Amino acid sequence: MNPQFVENISDIIFIQRQQLFTRADAVIYHPGHFPELNEQISNLFHEEGFNHLFIPNVYNSFLQANEYEYHTPLLAELGIPADIIHPITGEFNDGCDVVIGAVQQLDKDMRNILLAGKAFFCRRFLILATLHADSNKIFDVLPLLDHRGIDKDTGIEQIKGKQEFLMK
Repeated sequence: MNPQFVENISDIIFIQRQQLFTRADAVIYHPGHFPELNEQISNLFHEEGFNHLFIPNVYNSFLQANEYEYHTPLLAELGIPADIIHPITGEFNDGCDVVIGAVQQLDKDMRNILLAGKAFFCRRFLILATLHADSNKIFDVLPLLDHRGIDKDTGIEQIKGKQEFLMK
């Protein structure tokens, strides 16, 4: 594969955390069917703290469970208080609808918002969130790595990475 293609497509897809604030008022977390991401969210909570954690209240066919119901007890076991974990509620047809619903669910006093999801999803996550958010919100991203390890340096070279980037 041409290295210029790899570099350019990777620059379009991936984004790094900008450290726009020191503590998030809220984290919108898209764990999907990857429970290993919970450890990274737990580390964030214990190292930086945050006031609210929002998780999609949707059925995941890979988990064969509701994401919010599945991940909440796991996160609580990792030390995140269950009372700060909230479901993203609404009628959703796809991931875009979930992001829009999450942004609309944020309280006015939640200004610093961290978007946490798989590394190859964070730029799309940020674009959708900022498109549908109030102008007083500041968004940053926390790219997470699941067991596949799809990141800017290795993602496009992996067969699964090619599918994620080029087919969606």
